[in-house]
Amino acid sequence: MGPLGFYNICLKTDHLKETVGFYRRLGFAPVGEDAPGLRVSLANGDDALTFMTFLGGNLVNFRGAHIHRLMNEILAADVVVAGYNEMPDQQPLMLDEEGEPLPDNECGHFTVHDPDGHELFFNTHPHERATFEAALAGKARERDHEDILPGRLVYCLDVTDLDASSAFYETLGLRVRREGDGAWITPPARYRAIRFLLQLRESRKAGSRLRFYGGVRPVDLLRPLGFTRNALGWVGTDPDRRRLEFLVESPMPHR
Repeated sequence: MGPLGFYNICLKTDHLKETVGFYRRLGFAPVGEDAPGLRVSLANGDDALTFMTFLGGNLVNFRGAHIHRLMNEILAADVVVAGYNEMPDQQPLMLDEEGEPLPDNECGHFTVHDPDGHELFFNTHPHERATFEAALAGKARERDHEDILPGRLVYCLDVTDLDASSAFYETLGLRVRREGDGAWITPPARYRAIRFLLQLRESRKAGSRLRFYGGVRPVDLLRPLGFTRNALGWVGTDPDRRRLEFLVESPMPHR
């Protein structure tokens, strides 16, 4: 399987102003181009979140890959693909004489869902292709165990069948490392320039949560936001009732 693209977490919000204010108090700041009242992107170091009022639900977004080629590889792996180029006006394609996208215009979008219905949305605009190819050709900065600890944000998916979910993400060409009642999902080593860390957690009910690993935040910051202390760290919710966890332990064990 080819590279899936740059990784981004997109979250549905019904309270955009309040949610942006909440995450700004946690240290996130606006980045990129926003659409007033519709979309705001926030980042804290390498960690980024995009909040959208028009989403049907939360999703993991991959951008920049060769869309048509990647879709064919995913279809060949017997994964169901939906919504291929439902909005062609947003990502116009240049086609060859047989109707196939030209190599320098491998843009468009499609969607797949994991066994619990979590959405993975793949989309690439023309201007993103060169950026993504440059990243793949570049050398990734080596990061050791300690370098990724402070406040590392991990998107955690609650899944009802860890075996089925692990097999699904392996089918997409991702590395799956099982650990207790969960698993860590990362890109294969050959795509180290494209970094992300996704977590699966076996649960009776499908869902998702944001986990911040590597240290407990100050009491005077989290307690006023409604967080409570437990054995693992601090637990609370944002204005959209999304669960957030600030955990003491590191995000991944030593390799």
